[in-house]
Parts: sequence; C-alpha cells; structure tokens
Amino acid sequence: MHTKARGLLLSHLIIIVVLTLTILLLNTLLAPALPSLWMRVTLLVLAAALLYLFIAPSVITPFLETDEKLKEMLEHTLHELNTPIATIEANVKLLSRKITDPRDRKRLARISGAAANLSELYESIEYKIKENIDYLPASDFLLHELIDERIRRFDESKGDIRISNETENFMLTTDRQGFAQVIDNLLSNAIKYNKPGGYVRFYTRENKLCIEDSGIGIDPGNLFTVYEKSFQENPTTVGFGLGLSIVKNFCDKAKIAIKIDTQKGEGTTFCLDLTPVMHK
Repeated sequence: MHTKARGLLLSHLIIIVVLTLTILLLNTLLAPALPSLWMRVTLLVLAAALLYLFIAPSVITPFLETDEKLKEMLEHTLHELNTPIATIEANVKLLSRKITDPRDRKRLARISGAAANLSELYESIEYKIKENIDYLPASDFLLHELIDERIRRFDESKGDIRISNETENFMLTTDRQGFAQVIDNLLSNAIKYNKPGGYVRFYTRENKLCIEDSGIGIDPGNLFTVYEKSFQENPTTVGFGLGLSIVKNFCDKAKIAIKIDTQKGEGTTFCLDLTPVMHK
C-alpha cells in the first residue's frame, strides 16, 4: 500500500474513533431526556454526519493538496530532465549528416547509444515516480502498433532471433507505459532464454495476447515461484530476475489473467487475457 493510501486510511480510522466516542457520549447525555431509542438514533446519525462533514475536509484536503503539488513538481522536473536528452539526440542527428570520418562516426554512434540508454532510464524513473504517487492515467492505443514499436527497440540486441508480430490491431485502454514494460520484459526474457537461431512470436487468440518462444522453457517445479522477485530460470544469466515480477504486478492491477504453457527444453508461451483492458 502506498504511503498516501496508508495516511488516508489512518486519518479515516482516527475520524471514526473520534465519532464513535462522541456518539457514545451524546447517547449517554441524551438518554434521560429522550427515552425513545429511535429518536436518539436519528439525532446521533445526524450529529455523526455533521461532525464528519466538519472534520473530514481538514484531514483529507492536505493529502489532496500534497498530491497535486507532487504532480506539478513531477511534470516540471521530468520536463527539465528530458530537455538535455532531446538536445543530445537532435545534435547527434545533425552531426551524423556532416561527419564522414569512420572513427568520428563510431564515437558519434557511442554518444547516440548512451543517449538512448539515458532516455530508457529516464522513462523507467518517470514511470516508477508516477506509479508511487498513483498518477498513471489510462489511454487508448493499438496493440499491433505498440508491439511493433517495442520489437524495434530490440533490433540491436536480438542477435539471430527471429521476432514476428501476428497480432490483431485491438484497441486497448490502460496505462500504455506500464503495458509497454510488460511487453519489453516478456520479449527480453524470450530473447535471453532462447536458442541460437530461435524465434519469438506474438499472436492473438480471441481476446488473448500470446508470446511464444523456442527457448529453454521453464522447469515445472518453478512455475509457483516464477513471479517472485530475483527469480531466474538460469542463475548464470545476466540480470536481476525482476522482469516477471514487474509483469505480474501490472497484470494484477489491470486484472489481466496470465497463463503459462511451457515445456523444458522446447519453449514457453505466455498468454495474457486482455478482456479487462479492451476498449469498450
């Protein structure tokens, strides 16, 4: 539970305790004057409602104001961070048209690669900050187009793995950046744990998105722990084992059911039921 949610819950518990004690005291005071139980209950309910309307704003408003200030600060800070990245990328494109020396072009390529890495880090930080302050608005986007976009990000790291996108162009409504991270993590794992010359295939079946690979598969004994943080099917593989934990966290929030079909040594298929996030 986020800090803000815990704070609001604690504040409401305090209000409830205060109202309960106040009502008990009023009931004791009113009992001699109003012997009718129904009259006392009616007056006490009205008193409780009025007290809540009086007390609640002074407790809840600071949380809402803080949240708005955090959002404003977030938007300003992220804009300022994004400006130098955009400047670097724009100047790299400009210089790439003028520089012809092979050594200088290699240096420029390294700068471009570093800027791309910085941009990815920026996106990751932006998402984590927004996630922690519950600031992840849903948007409409096309599934096929998003997957094409994410596949292109792996052009340089996929090696000889063939990746195909056979999905229908469903319109989805959910947190686009979070869903993109799900695709990135599943695709990254499918490439990382694949066989030389293997494949990764995206396809849709009814309302399900499936990611099938020809990799090493998952040991059936690990299916109960596969979503835990730091889990890795192959402990010697580079990484921290956070990918599937991130996938599960997002899918749980979006109510997307996940099904895994895997055979050790033959490959794995992840199927996500997109019904809850299909555009209505």
